[in-house]
Amino acid sequence: MSDPSLAIILVNWNGIDHTLKCLGSLGNIDYQNFEIIVVDNGSELEEVEKLRALNKIVLIENSKNLGFTGGNNVGIAYAIEKRFDMVMILNNDTTVEPNFIAPIVQQLENEDVGAVQPKIMSMHHPHLIWSLGGKFNTWKGWPETIEAGKLDNDITEPYCTDWLTGCCIVARREIFEEVGLLDDDFFALCEDVDWSFRAKKKGLRLIIVPTSKIYHYESASTNTILPNAEGKRSPFRQYLHIRNHLYLIRKHPKRTILPFAYTYHIMRFLAFLLFYAIRNRPQKLRKTLIGFRDGLSSFKEVAPSELV
Repeated sequence: MSDPSLAIILVNWNGIDHTLKCLGSLGNIDYQNFEIIVVDNGSELEEVEKLRALNKIVLIENSKNLGFTGGNNVGIAYAIEKRFDMVMILNNDTTVEPNFIAPIVQQLENEDVGAVQPKIMSMHHPHLIWSLGGKFNTWKGWPETIEAGKLDNDITEPYCTDWLTGCCIVARREIFEEVGLLDDDFFALCEDVDWSFRAKKKGLRLIIVPTSKIYHYESASTNTILPNAEGKRSPFRQYLHIRNHLYLIRKHPKRTILPFAYTYHIMRFLAFLLFYAIRNRPQKLRKTLIGFRDGLSSFKEVAPSELV
């Protein structure tokens, strides 16, 4: 009996060096029945040409940046259309251990398991954990990452978690058909928490598989050292950070104790304004204000070119 077929989806947006390194690590995995789908999100022509030259991937070219959500949704839709047994969304700024797939496949054989996530380590500090799943603080209305920044541990038994990080989510095809694709309104950030909540509403378990290990470089596409001293986090990411956390608690109000959650987010908002005013970061200040406004109201589709 052959292994279940697996579609591995990477989204590239002007991050070819990370993408090529990720593809190199995937070339060493000990799983046989898989296909890599690279969705290019409107990158510069030079990057697209490098991807076109590769002969072991399926390349889908978007004409513009559809965000983390839109890019992955294109790949997931392709995987559903081709009837893959399992679908993995994997950040392009990751590398993987050769044997990371087998423990994941084993967990997905359980019908009540909706999706799984491997242990994710820091790329720059491989002995430190980047994510072992997520908890959701109902008082704050805030997703928290389990064990982030702590030393690697000896935990080997799979366990349930509140939410999975979009850095690497693996599910059977029919789960994506049942739960749906990522919510495009998020564009990037918090879309994984939202998808996890929607899966849990279906009665599905979300599982962390510590014996499966990958490595991640955080926020390669949205963190930038800016020459105008705006700081490492780009103004666009700051906009998404403020907007999407508010949108998340608006979309899932029953997951929070709303009066306390809104109070917490308002306090964070005011703290950001004060900090950016003191540090003379006008772009960040403006994006924080716009993000707060949009997070509390309906908003249209956004693109980085409109917000950076």
